[in-house]
Amino acid sequence: MMKIIFSLCSFLRIALTFTFISVVCSLSNSAQSAALNSMSNLETPSTIGFIGCGTIACAIATGLLTQNEIPVSKIYVSRRSESKSSLLAEKFGDRVSVCDDNQDIVNSCDVVFLCVLPTQEEEVLTGLDIDKEKTLVSLVSTSKLETLIQNSGLDPENVFKMICLPAVAELQGTPLLVPRSTSNIHKLLETLGGGACIQCENEEIMEAMMVSTCMMGPVYGLMRANRDFLIKKGVPAKDANDVVARQYFGMTQDALVRSRDVANSLDSLIDEQTPGGLNEQTLKNLESVGFLKSYDDIMEAVLGRIQGKSDGSL
Repeated sequence: MMKIIFSLCSFLRIALTFTFISVVCSLSNSAQSAALNSMSNLETPSTIGFIGCGTIACAIATGLLTQNEIPVSKIYVSRRSESKSSLLAEKFGDRVSVCDDNQDIVNSCDVVFLCVLPTQEEEVLTGLDIDKEKTLVSLVSTSKLETLIQNSGLDPENVFKMICLPAVAELQGTPLLVPRSTSNIHKLLETLGGGACIQCENEEIMEAMMVSTCMMGPVYGLMRANRDFLIKKGVPAKDANDVVARQYFGMTQDALVRSRDVANSLDSLIDEQTPGGLNEQTLKNLESVGFLKSYDDIMEAVLGRIQGKSDGSL
């Protein structure tokens, strides 16, 4: 009887061992499959095209070919503008192919960035034959998703609108994307912003956030006025240009670092100005002459143009 019990125990021990090994192997296989699926989900198209090659297209292409997070084997760009496309080809060699026909770009790429003027958008898109599996990303400031879908013939999940500044060439921009991506396009765009790509809830939110990107010109204008003032006061032009650029860079760096932790960081930066000091007085002077109020009016005007409600003029 004891021998029978011992045999049964041995059998059960062996069976449990095999069962445990099978479970572990199954879990290991599942983990491996999950890892493979995860890697697959992280894959992004290795060929990217740009219809239109202006400043923004050139900046995005430069950033994508510079970053090392996601492999990009080749980029296809329109010849126009030739100064920009030639620059890309010269800098990145055979990783850039310059095309004279937009359809060739579409045929060669998985992701197509549309970087043309607003007045050209409809004509360009309706003149292309775009396969259903392609992804379209429009950089046209006044693009509407509904119109892009209609004119491209693509499914809604493959059509996006993106806005960014030229700093993406240095991987320091912050791309805006709409709609929220269920594909991997946002992972590709995150590489342009050092890991940041803001996915907007809807087009209305993006349009409002686009107003900040329209402040680039005014900020540069303010910096130029600052530089010219220094030159008039006898500061050598090169020194004036350099010190203004560096000082504004320092200001924005401080604002960026603070913004990562506190939602009202800009308010705290203003509150930190020395009471009765030069900065506090300068800000009050600007407020007294309506400078900041004029900025608000200008932002409303540019938003009206983005939304198609006005021509943006005051």
